[in-house]
Amino acid sequence: MLSRIPWFALLANAALPVIASLAYARFALTPERFDDAYSEHLAALFIAQFPLALLGAAFAGVSYIEGPAWRRVLIYLVVIAIVAAVGGFWRFALDSELGPILAWAIAMQLVILVFVGSQPDLACARIEAATEDAVNLSILTVWIGLPVIVGAVLLAGFANGHMAWRTVSLEWSDVAWIGALYFALRAWSAAYVYLPAFEARGRKGYFTRPWIEKTVRLGRKPSPKDPAS
Repeated sequence: MLSRIPWFALLANAALPVIASLAYARFALTPERFDDAYSEHLAALFIAQFPLALLGAAFAGVSYIEGPAWRRVLIYLVVIAIVAAVGGFWRFALDSELGPILAWAIAMQLVILVFVGSQPDLACARIEAATEDAVNLSILTVWIGLPVIVGAVLLAGFANGHMAWRTVSLEWSDVAWIGALYFALRAWSAAYVYLPAFEARGRKGYFTRPWIEKTVRLGRKPSPKDPAS
C-alpha cells in the first residue's frame, strides 16, 4: 500500500545520489561553466564509491548487532578507526578530496545507527540490499564504462583520420554522462528498498539479479553466499 511507504526515509536515501547525478549531468551539458577543479571533484566523487562500498559493508555488518544503538555505533567507529589506522587510509583521505565525501558518509551512517527504526530485521535487510546494489553497480559501471570509453576513443581516432571534414573529440564532459547514469541508478536503488516490491522480491535489491551477479563476480572475490558454479 502506498500509505505504508516511509516517504521521508525514501527521499532522504535517494536525495544524495539524485544531487550527484544532476551535478554530473550539468557538467556534461555545460562544461564551459566549470573549471578543472570541478571536474577533479566529480572524478574524486566517483572514485570514492569504492571505499564507500567498504564503509557500507561495515555499516551493514554492525546493523545486525542486537542491543542498544550505542553498541552498534561504538563497534562501527572502532572498525573504521582500525581500518583507517592500519591501512594508512586516514592520512590519505585527509590529504585528498575523498576526505569530505567519506566523512559525510560516516556521519550519515552514524545518524542512522543512532536512530534505528522499530523494525530491525527489515531495516537490516534494506541496508544489506542497498550495499549489495552499490557494489554491483560500481563494478558493473567499470566493466561497461571502460570498454565504452575505449571504443569512443578509437572511434574518434578513426573519424579524425578518415573524415577530414569533421573533427571528433572525447571530452571529460562526455564521460560525465556515465557518472550521471550511475548515480541515477544508485538513487533508484536507494528508493527501491522502501517500496512494496522490495519485500515482494524476497528483500533483494533491485540490481541483485542473476546476470548482474555473474558479471560482477569477475571483479570481486567470491562470497560464501555465492552458489557454486
